[in-house]
Amino acid sequence: MLTAYDAVSAALNFSNAAESFVLTGSVLTKKAKFTGCKSQTLQIILLSAFFSIIAILQPAAAGGPVYPLDPAPRTNVQSVAIFGEDDRQELPEKYSGLEGKIGMIYEPVSQTLCTAFCVAPDVVATAAHCLFQTKAAKLPAISSLSFRLDYGKVSTSSGLAGSRKGVEKNFVAVGTTKFNQEPPLSAPLDWALARLERPICSFGVLDVQPKSVTELAQATAEKKIFQVAYHWDYQHWKLAYSGACAVSRSFSLQWRAIQQHFSDSQDLVLHDCDTGGASSGSPILMDTPQGPVAVAINVGTYTRTRLFMRQGHVVKRMKPDVIANTGVNARAFKHIIDELKSAQILETPAEVQQLQVELKARALYKGNIDGELGRGTRNAIRQFEIMSGLAVTGLPTRKILQYISQNRERPEVNYSTVKAKRPN
Repeated sequence: MLTAYDAVSAALNFSNAAESFVLTGSVLTKKAKFTGCKSQTLQIILLSAFFSIIAILQPAAAGGPVYPLDPAPRTNVQSVAIFGEDDRQELPEKYSGLEGKIGMIYEPVSQTLCTAFCVAPDVVATAAHCLFQTKAAKLPAISSLSFRLDYGKVSTSSGLAGSRKGVEKNFVAVGTTKFNQEPPLSAPLDWALARLERPICSFGVLDVQPKSVTELAQATAEKKIFQVAYHWDYQHWKLAYSGACAVSRSFSLQWRAIQQHFSDSQDLVLHDCDTGGASSGSPILMDTPQGPVAVAINVGTYTRTRLFMRQGHVVKRMKPDVIANTGVNARAFKHIIDELKSAQILETPAEVQQLQVELKARALYKGNIDGELGRGTRNAIRQFEIMSGLAVTGLPTRKILQYISQNRERPEVNYSTVKAKRPN
């Protein structure tokens, strides 16, 4: 006998006149009889491209990284999310200037390839999972990550600031480093800003402009929304133009249901721009009289998978149905761009240790005093910034260290865990 479940693998609470749901472990069990015995799971398919085989490699620049020309797709990666006809095409002439503002990031250890775009001469925006999500059991080594721009016959590349000292993570602002593929989905937090070692965005930068749902809906109606990205299945790493596409709160599901599945859903942008592997981190753009502006970062695809289950076991899994592609509204990160490009970032483990000690003394940080900018330290910095009325960045800056040290609290910590010299 088949048992009916409606599984979203998280504690969602919703009901109607005919049905009610209760949480049983990590599965919501439906207390009602219905035919078809179908269940649904909702997940995010992240669109960073990584490869099992690289047949041909080519140097990006003298002394620079190598990039795959003909990547082979992996069977466990959704290669493309096309809505109706595949509208991807070469970049129209009127948008040719975007070529010098949108590039790719590549990390050779996990073989991660994503799109990224210039937001300052030495700062790029992309998806956080391109930098911090494990792929094939390998965590990206962002010390070896490189951002590359190709504009006409000119190619240039740069690593991340701090990579020569092993503190490159300190120069990255990020929405999250924890990526849930089950509710609550982390797509609205999946953004990153990274400062480059060299200011190679000399061809210009994209203006980042947060827009309201109403403004995006109006731009959709006027056919002013589009996307430009790299795709591993499109023309040997030429930028692809999506054509006009739509941003909406509701696609095949209504917003009331959708928002329950996401963390920070107020920053979620759902769109139907055609995407493919390596398009994670690409800008969702809006035409304005002053030219295209970036209104969001593309990060993944929102899917629904129907399951047939018997006695708690999946007996058949249907092909996932694509609901929409997902993005992060620019308001989530716009305020951090100027801070990152001008801030004095802590560049030694000893300085980060000092900051951790101060955060721990205020019961904001519970981890080890190790000088590493991990998830706990970032969250503690954010909490301190909120408490102090500062711009929330999560960055380990000299300004934060000085500010937190002004009213120093003698910490109750065991200094045997601190590698640096014990403070006087």
